[in-house]
Formats: sequence, structure tokens, C-alpha cells
Amino acid sequence: MTPDTAPSLTIRDAVPEDLPALVALSKKTFSDKFAHLYHPEDLASFLEESHSEANYSRWLADPRNLICVAEDETGALKAYLLCSPLSLPAEKPTPGAVELKRVYVDASLQGRGLGSRFIDEALAWARAQGAPEIYLSVYSENFEARRLYARLGWEKVKEFIFPVGRHE
Repeated sequence: MTPDTAPSLTIRDAVPEDLPALVALSKKTFSDKFAHLYHPEDLASFLEESHSEANYSRWLADPRNLICVAEDETGALKAYLLCSPLSLPAEKPTPGAVELKRVYVDASLQGRGLGSRFIDEALAWARAQGAPEIYLSVYSENFEARRLYARLGWEKVKEFIFPVGRHE
């Protein structure tokens, strides 16, 4: 698809009715990017635990979180953003720090500025919360994402292990 034929997207807050499509998108986008790294049974277990309907249902119900989605003209979800209170293992975070927990864009739409737009949404949300800091984590070999974050002024704080089954 060329930029001239890029689908029209609507960015909006996620609603409970999005839950099945949001879970499916979260599993698809994570798998598209990272499945090659893991044993299939480890990946399946991780997705069932970390990208479960129960998790997204809890996140949607919690007013401290932000979940935005991008949907195309057919109503299909193509990208999402999840921000929350900080849960990463940050050293000495300032009280009230928040986290850009997930930003995933369907492979067919990557490189068109949607990730940057979602990051802007995350930063605006953090400011509106009065958050003194915002953290995110990114896989060390996710070079495209790391370049994006660096271009937008994010700085590396530290490394930590993100285990998925037998892979760390």
C-alpha cells in the first residue's frame, strides 16, 4: 500500500466493546514483531498471560490508565497505545511517575507516523496527570522503535531482563 492509498484512521479512546478486537490486535502485533525470538509454547503462554482479555479488561476499567486505538474506515483496530501508573522496575522513580506501557502498530501501517502520534498522546496524557516522569521499555534489538524514541528525545535509563519462557 502506498501512502496515497493509506487507509483513513480514527484515533479514539478505547471502550469496553473494543475488548475482543484489542486483545486480538495486541497478540497479533506482539507476535508479528517478536514471535521469531521465542519457542512457540513460550510465546503462547506469554500471550495468554500478558495479553489476556482479563488484563485488558482491568486496564480498560481503571481510570488511571489511557488506552487509545486507531481504527480504519471498516472499524478494524490497527494500532493501540496503553499508558498506566509506573510498573517497570525503575530505580528511585519520582512519586507519580507513569509508564508508556505499550504502543503497537499493525505492520501494514508502520512508518507512517502513527507511533509518533501515539507517543504524543502519551506525553499529553502524562502532563495532564501531573506526572513528573514517564518511562517506557523497549527490546534492545527493536532498532526501529529505539530510533523513533531517540529521535523524539527519550533517553536510556537502564536495562532489565524481560523474560518470555526460556528466552531472556
